[in-house]
Amino acid sequence: MTNLKKYTLKDTWKEWEITLEVDHDQLTVERATLINEYWSDSEYRLDDANQDVVMAVIKMAAKQLVYAFLEFGGGICNTTEAAGYWTRDNLHNQEGWGGTEGNEPFGWCGIRLVSAEVEVDLDLEFQEG
Repeated sequence: MTNLKKYTLKDTWKEWEITLEVDHDQLTVERATLINEYWSDSEYRLDDANQDVVMAVIKMAAKQLVYAFLEFGGGICNTTEAAGYWTRDNLHNQEGWGGTEGNEPFGWCGIRLVSAEVEVDLDLEFQEG
């Protein structure tokens, strides 16, 4: 039986929200440690996650996906097909995340995007100067 759990991470200032599903049979402490230590600032992420390396990697994955949405100009993802695309192209196939494994939606890292709402609403005031 698969050990799946959903996590919703929110940025309250910008009102962004992203929901990930994690297969904890895949994202073990050992695998999370490999992912976390691949990147610089691994100790900072551990401190931020109260020394829980799995949670540190989940938060890092959420940030990775939010940055991808921001680079695209923001967006909403609420279908399985779109979530699969975003997960594959912006997480699994990125360096350090282990790639995909066949049609497995969780990839090597054990994380998949379920939904996201990352809207960019710039309220800019221009002044002549």
